[in-house]
Amino acid sequence: MSTILLITLFAGLAVFLLDGDWRGGLVYTLVIGFLQDPLRKITPEQPTLYVGLVLIAFSLCAVVIYEQKKSLNLRAMCWTAPELRNWLSLYVGLIVLQALNSFLVHGSLLLPLVGSGFYLAPLLGLWMGFEVGCQPGLLRRLLTTYVLLSAVYAVTIWLSYKGFNHPLLKEVGKGIVIDITYGLQVQGASGLWRTSELAAMHLGVASSLATTLGFSSRSPEGRIGWILLGIGFAFLTIITGRRKALVLVLCFLGLYLLLLNSRTSATERERVFSGVFGSIALAFAAFNLFLISSLGENFGKYFGRFLTSGADLIGRFQQQGIDATLRSLEISQGFGLGVGSVAQLGSLRIQRASVASRAFVSESGTGRFVAELGLPGIVLLSILIYFSFLLIRRNLQLITALPQPLISFYIGLLAFGLANIPFFIAAGGIYSDPFVLLMISLCLGGFTSIPSLIAQQSATTAPTA
Repeated sequence: MSTILLITLFAGLAVFLLDGDWRGGLVYTLVIGFLQDPLRKITPEQPTLYVGLVLIAFSLCAVVIYEQKKSLNLRAMCWTAPELRNWLSLYVGLIVLQALNSFLVHGSLLLPLVGSGFYLAPLLGLWMGFEVGCQPGLLRRLLTTYVLLSAVYAVTIWLSYKGFNHPLLKEVGKGIVIDITYGLQVQGASGLWRTSELAAMHLGVASSLATTLGFSSRSPEGRIGWILLGIGFAFLTIITGRRKALVLVLCFLGLYLLLLNSRTSATERERVFSGVFGSIALAFAAFNLFLISSLGENFGKYFGRFLTSGADLIGRFQQQGIDATLRSLEISQGFGLGVGSVAQLGSLRIQRASVASRAFVSESGTGRFVAELGLPGIVLLSILIYFSFLLIRRNLQLITALPQPLISFYIGLLAFGLANIPFFIAAGGIYSDPFVLLMISLCLGGFTSIPSLIAQQSATTAPTA
């Protein structure tokens, strides 16, 4: 049954791509990203490789885009920091070498193939983000699709929290038990997503993107509606039992307002802040009138656990961020253990050589990066970060040439991407998911299209002879 559904799912994608419609294919790919988890749940043994279905679909769309454009167009993508192109090529070369290293050390071809997704999915997402970012209407349609599909799944989070016992609402495998407070242990609400941690992350992403769609909306009704939906997503992260997703949303919102404040007019700032506080007031009223009676007596304990997240996240950042990264440098001896060497493989039974502290360092995004790519990876990453900072700064200087709704839209995408950086350092496990990586990098890639958008605008408004 699941095999038939899988074939049917990709047959739908083939209909778009064989006709050359990569835009429709990308929208359909988001559907695959959402359906891959429930499909995995109903498949015998719940195969881990199903998490890569969305990456396969994105890659197929990328092939069609490249065939039509006949170029990666990296020159336009890196227009404000052209040095990035050469360093990105070296980075890809290092990944290939470390994939070969992994094959020679562990004797498995599947291991480096699976592990490469951690490094190549963000690059694919950045490039795809640039391509769709040059068409703001398409990018907005993609993000709208993601948010609306998340809204459907958000309903299933509520059902999980209220105790509906259906196989599609359970976590894959044995699930994860969460200590909400002393005497209260629960399995986090996951809904149709495969784990409560992934559910919380997608709700955090959807909240950030809904807020961005709201701030960049041209109508007051649309602005308030999107922001209310964003608040709803943020609220639901609490009942998953996971805390960092809501902290991510708060970090995004603070960074977004800070960037908007420096790039918008006084009138626009007033509009944005009135929309934010007006939506918060409406959400608070709805909470007190309709929701509070249906939350149950344990909700206060869930919320109390969230209030402890500040102190706990600092400790987690130290242990699973800094300490894990230092430990990964030690065990890799500076050379790197190879792509996939410390990856979390789930139920995949891939033979690999024993690696000390594998589980510890894999919980950190930078820890895994350093363990697998070694000192050369650190050097290249540092250079890439430097030139990326230049690109972001220069694009922010250019962005004021765009219409105000586009300024709000693209700054929101940037704020969301940047807000993930500290969480990536300390929580590498969730960032191993290809769908999460693709959505974050898609947003950041969209921000790289600003010079091209300005060039398009200039060409449109240029006087004709």
